[in-house]
Amino acid sequence: MVQKVSKSFNTTIQQVDERYAWINDMIRSRQELVLKYMQLLHIDPKSIIEGSNGDDLKLHSSISLTAAAASLPEDDEQALKQTTAAQLSDFCDHLIDYISHGHFDLYPKIVELIENASGRSASIAHRVMPKIEATTECLMRFNDRYAENLDEAKLKTLRQDLATVGECLEQRFRSEDRLIVGLRLVHSIVATPRHA
Repeated sequence: MVQKVSKSFNTTIQQVDERYAWINDMIRSRQELVLKYMQLLHIDPKSIIEGSNGDDLKLHSSISLTAAAASLPEDDEQALKQTTAAQLSDFCDHLIDYISHGHFDLYPKIVELIENASGRSASIAHRVMPKIEATTECLMRFNDRYAENLDEAKLKTLRQDLATVGECLEQRFRSEDRLIVGLRLVHSIVATPRHA
């Protein structure tokens, strides 16, 4: 069973106004990536989806990816052996797409919008981007190791590596959320009329 903890991997900004509808696309991509991660852990996605039928992609915001990886019993090698190379490859494909879209499209767009709205360098972006870069390195190491063939040696380190990926994803999601909050904050300040 997945432990529910206060750490949130899901953005606190569930909906944004239409100017930033593309952020909702990022959130959906994030949720799909989390579902792929949970499938690697052999956790039924319906157990982490709000609503009784499991058709909605609205994930519980209190689920910790690290706790999910830790929820696998130490001696449950069968669950890990059921993880197929195809599942890992599929997860890695989604992971690379998510990373690429963030780095080459979303983050530059957010930083530019913050800078344009505030008229100065985006200090939040300069504080947050190194944290995102660190998670990129961690996630790329996982991809490089597991995107292709899953052998016995890799299977032995898979549990720990999945826990590390969970930690990296949580940090990345928190950092992305800070960028989004920074964008909304700057735009709300700029939009607020100043009284003399």
